[in-house]
Amino acid sequence: MLPQNRPRTARGRGPGRWIALVAGLIVGGLLALAVGLLLLVVAVAVGLLAVVVRIVEALAGWVWFAVQRRARNPYPFRLRPPRDRAERTLTDSSLYLNAAPRLFGATARLAVPLLAPLALLAGLIGLVSPRWRARPYVAVFTLPGLLRKAVNVGRRRGLLLDGHRVRTLEYDDYLAETFPHIRDFLTWWRDPDARHDYRPSPGIVDAPAALLGLALGPYPDPLGYPGLAAGALRRHQITGLRDLFVSQREIDDLCDPDLDDRADVALIRLSSRPDASGLRHWIVQFPSTKSWHPRAGVAPNDLTADLVIGADVEATATRAGLETMRAAGIRQGEPVLLAGFSLGGMVAAQVAVRAAAAGFTVTHLVTGGAPLGRLELPPGVRVLALEHVLDIVPRLEGRENPVRWSRGGVSGVTAGTREFVTVKAGPPLPIGFRLGALHQSTAYADTAGALEADPPDERVADMLRQLRVHFGPGQRLVDHAALRAGASVPQPSVPFYLHSTVQEGITRGTLRQTLRRIPGVIAVDVYQSRAGFATTILWNADVLVRSLRPWFTSVERIAVYRGLLSLLKRRRAVGIHFRLQAKETPGVTWEATVQRMPDGRWREILDLTFEDAEADAEFRPLLLPGGDESTVAYYPAHAFDPVFDRTVTG
Repeated sequence: MLPQNRPRTARGRGPGRWIALVAGLIVGGLLALAVGLLLLVVAVAVGLLAVVVRIVEALAGWVWFAVQRRARNPYPFRLRPPRDRAERTLTDSSLYLNAAPRLFGATARLAVPLLAPLALLAGLIGLVSPRWRARPYVAVFTLPGLLRKAVNVGRRRGLLLDGHRVRTLEYDDYLAETFPHIRDFLTWWRDPDARHDYRPSPGIVDAPAALLGLALGPYPDPLGYPGLAAGALRRHQITGLRDLFVSQREIDDLCDPDLDDRADVALIRLSSRPDASGLRHWIVQFPSTKSWHPRAGVAPNDLTADLVIGADVEATATRAGLETMRAAGIRQGEPVLLAGFSLGGMVAAQVAVRAAAAGFTVTHLVTGGAPLGRLELPPGVRVLALEHVLDIVPRLEGRENPVRWSRGGVSGVTAGTREFVTVKAGPPLPIGFRLGALHQSTAYADTAGALEADPPDERVADMLRQLRVHFGPGQRLVDHAALRAGASVPQPSVPFYLHSTVQEGITRGTLRQTLRRIPGVIAVDVYQSRAGFATTILWNADVLVRSLRPWFTSVERIAVYRGLLSLLKRRRAVGIHFRLQAKETPGVTWEATVQRMPDGRWREILDLTFEDAEADAEFRPLLLPGGDESTVAYYPAHAFDPVFDRTVTG
């Protein structure tokens, strides 16, 4: 029996208790008075400080307004005199957006002198404590040395463990062994002679039945299995620089451990395109950071890879890239374009440094939002680096990306060429958006599209001409999966949620089911993509249908946008990306991105991709007069407000 006090009858308060009560009241009252006076003094001081801060803030707002007013092109948005609270908030937001990247860059430059003493102290402690015994001790006076120290200390504590062997295989083979239901559906989707309705193959392995030993019935609603639409909508060609960054968003979303219905893997995309002489031109594209937890996981595109590459150490993701290129059969002398966004650009750069020794001929490197300032590339690699002026990631190294142009002219390419063209741009930033909105692959896709339409100078135009041979019809795209492997099998990646934008299981689930109920819709995926920082949310809707023709004519996509934008208005999302593909014409992909602009209007960018002449002839005249060229449309601010039927009563 558990011990307890014996029940007893309550007694009245005796003289001793009365004395203690009175003494407690007196002492407590005096203490409460003293604490109250102290809090009053603190409150007055805080109030005075708040007044000073408000005055300084108001002065800073007027000064910044005067500075922006004199600018020829105010960025990120035009300001009005900060007379009321709303205008002051707008001015403060503009000041913050412009100051934050510069402050971040300055902090990165000061990181070594500020943090080197702490790193040296950790080294000294390591002389007596094995848990802190991590080299280097003296090389911390450079940024790579400081990061190397941090990585080594993390390894002592079971974090940032990137020293595993790499395993690579084709992505479809990875799906076959990990997500057999998705692989089985993709086989049906790609087969033009398959039966009209999808039914799971009889021999498909049912994981719950195999694990639990239970006799289970058929898989319920196989078309509701998550990941079907996203897996089927993988593109088959890359048409240009803008499409390269749209492709980046796609491969990032296919391997995002923060999404419950995505694979915990890194995806590397390879494209080969022969020219008239039969020489193959390659594109190798790498994923960005998809896990921000310091514990390394199976997928090698995580925070560990960021720090390891920053420490100038070969990362598992880099070894995976070289291994994938070998497995694809890239031969010496075949031109290779390496590309990536954020971490993908860092991995591509590290691969470019090691490519010659591995037997590859890298001719071009294209990056977006990647810090490359400390990189020494070998001769013959031409670089086009895109940066957004308010993006803090390219400033992580505390050094600006270089601009080199050593050739005498802008025509003709030699083996010893050293070209490094950095293009800085400021894409439209809607009011209320954060810095993270400028560090996402879709924003860099818009910038790349602007470069293609109107190159800022002849150097960029010449670089685009050099890249053109890698893009266009005749490509063969193959996706590869890369995983950390070895005797010590790493654990799954840890999702790192800073916030969520939706009440899971209600809004998203309802929207998926609503879209699936539209006649002709086969499968739907609605998910939130962290297409940049972990704080930057882009909503995606991937839809597979039987025929695209009704969507060009009778189906009102505005109604679908309205439903998706109800998610956007909930919390912190920056836009939606909508994709359609049909079973009858899998060579046509309809993509649309919708975001709010600074003036309150909605901007819709429509892209149609035609992968065969038959689909081109059928669908080109239906909607876009420019064919497969991007089309931009604007809608009023109230265009997508929810519509309620007032005639319906509850």
